[in-house]
Amino acid sequence: MADQDTLQSRLVHLDLKGAPLCLSYLEKVLPLFRTFGATGLLIEYEDTFPYQNDLKTIRAPHAYSEDNIKDILKLAEDNNLEVIPLVQTFGHLEFVLKHQQFAALREIKKYPMALCPSHHDSVTIVCKMIDQVIKLHPQVKHFHIGCDEVYHLGLCEACTQRMIKESLTKDQLFFEHVRNVAKHIKAHYDSITVIIWDDMLRYSEMSIILNCGLGDLVEPMVWHYLPKFILPASLWDNLSAVFPNIWIASAFKGATGPKSVITNILYHLDNNNSWLDTVQLVKRKFKNIKGIAVTGWQRYDHYAILCELLPQGLPSLAICLKAIKQGTLGPNDLGQVAKELKFLTPIPFNPFISPEIPICEFPGSEIYQLTIEYVHTEAAYNELFALDGMTAWMHEYNVQRKFINPVHVEPLLGRAISILDSYHSLDKKIQATFRHVFVDGVEEEWRACFITPSIQRLEAFMEKARSLLYSDPETAL
Repeated sequence: MADQDTLQSRLVHLDLKGAPLCLSYLEKVLPLFRTFGATGLLIEYEDTFPYQNDLKTIRAPHAYSEDNIKDILKLAEDNNLEVIPLVQTFGHLEFVLKHQQFAALREIKKYPMALCPSHHDSVTIVCKMIDQVIKLHPQVKHFHIGCDEVYHLGLCEACTQRMIKESLTKDQLFFEHVRNVAKHIKAHYDSITVIIWDDMLRYSEMSIILNCGLGDLVEPMVWHYLPKFILPASLWDNLSAVFPNIWIASAFKGATGPKSVITNILYHLDNNNSWLDTVQLVKRKFKNIKGIAVTGWQRYDHYAILCELLPQGLPSLAICLKAIKQGTLGPNDLGQVAKELKFLTPIPFNPFISPEIPICEFPGSEIYQLTIEYVHTEAAYNELFALDGMTAWMHEYNVQRKFINPVHVEPLLGRAISILDSYHSLDKKIQATFRHVFVDGVEEEWRACFITPSIQRLEAFMEKARSLLYSDPETAL
């Protein structure tokens, strides 16, 4: 159980890349965050931030305007939520490095993920990004510069030559880039505390961390999203030797698969409970564990399709935040969450095995229900194409030879018609509901990824089945 001095900052991570939320939706949902126990927002704008001038290329067509950003900050202020911007400055820079204008900054020419720390323009570009974000967030007290999962490091010609010339290891190359970015923030905005993800430090030896030169520049945020922890045992001693203050990060959605569309609440509650237990074990090693970011990933990276959407994860967020705030879930807490989200049926902790679609009413609940309905429809779809009648009697070998028995094909066709009707119904409802939560384009992408391919496959099967069933009876042997 967490004590009252621990995890005073409870941040909800808003992953906006490629799918910004409507301001009208944020206006409805931010008060709920506060009710759930949140004290702030960790906002990862990525390509939805209105970058200007020579950075204008980065912004997506559906990016927020400067006025939109001001409105978001006002909504956060009205709900007493601190805003911490997150700008990737090393790894996960696909949204920048995919553009030809910035391709020369890549560590590996054909891969747009990681920045080359030895290129003379690298620090300049990321600092310009930071400056533009801070300009629109003038009251910011903390700034997260990312720096996780820098998988391509010290590999290009410039880096390898520099490492030889300056006798640098890859760790030292990483540390120097982070120092340069953090020093820029400290030099120009001395009241801002810089946060980084911890994983590039996670497996480093104590001697390496002691000499990283980051102790007075950044505060690590240790992230882990599994129900059972597999963090190295030495991590806490290594970090506490250099960093008096740290943060932690759990997840409430978006951590169980890049194509997952519904949220397993039990999985994420177990993750957050594991964090609460871990905090009790390690907190005395640090001056302060300043807070927790409860992450809600919307895509695994810039090139991935959408996974769990925010409305689908809201019940999970509510339950996880309540557990974090109180240190545990009390006997009446689930009922309180159900009341806040207007559930008339029990909240399914694992919607994958829930036989019914819950009755509820909260901001975005239509999307919550539709994504569960989609999973039910998808299950029927997958079952159809796995049936013996489909895999044996309607095998492509038989189809090509028009060698089919109607007694096996007719039931398949009937089931396909029913499932297709379900998909068409879903498709119409999605078009009607997504526009109340997301900007234009998100609904089109979601349908193209999850609905349209299934409709097309069903229609192709039905056309094939009908052509065989209603052809000359003498050929349908």
